[in-house]
Amino acid sequence: MKKILSVTMLVLFLLGISSVASAGKFSIGGFAGLNLPVAQDDAKSGALFGAKARILLLPFMGIEPNFSFAKYGGKDVEVRGKTFPGEGGDITSFGVDIVFGTMSSFSNMKFYGLAGISANTYKREGIPDESGLGLAFGTGFEFFPTEILSLEIRAKYHSIKVGEGGRPHLELSGGLNYYFGIE
Repeated sequence: MKKILSVTMLVLFLLGISSVASAGKFSIGGFAGLNLPVAQDDAKSGALFGAKARILLLPFMGIEPNFSFAKYGGKDVEVRGKTFPGEGGDITSFGVDIVFGTMSSFSNMKFYGLAGISANTYKREGIPDESGLGLAFGTGFEFFPTEILSLEIRAKYHSIKVGEGGRPHLELSGGLNYYFGIE
């Protein structure tokens, strides 16, 4: 039920911002990649996928609401000489990033940095769901084969505070963006 509610809120949000962004350039896109845990003994790398929108506020800055699902791979646990498979867990994130750099169309290649904040839910079998605030920063680049379509690659460090600890991870992703409007 929470996933349906979250996806519905994201769709309504994207529809709302599309009317605001109609005077300028904005994009909607999807991405997928790897979720690499940082300094976590109980998880291995897993998959990552999500959706985002980008609204260009200035030629060098944009705002990017996003929604993502990240999975941690399970790591085997040894207890009294026996090995048991462990589950890594899942993270659902809804956030907003500020992207800054060469966002306007000076060339077919654009480099940018990003910083953001997110609301996250961590789910793992056998423990109660945990929610927490996340902070992110990273970098990426876009290649524009056409004026309205871009291919994107990014690296994003995402540190999430859940429960008594944290869930820092590195997100390596590739995606496709479709641009609307004028610049």
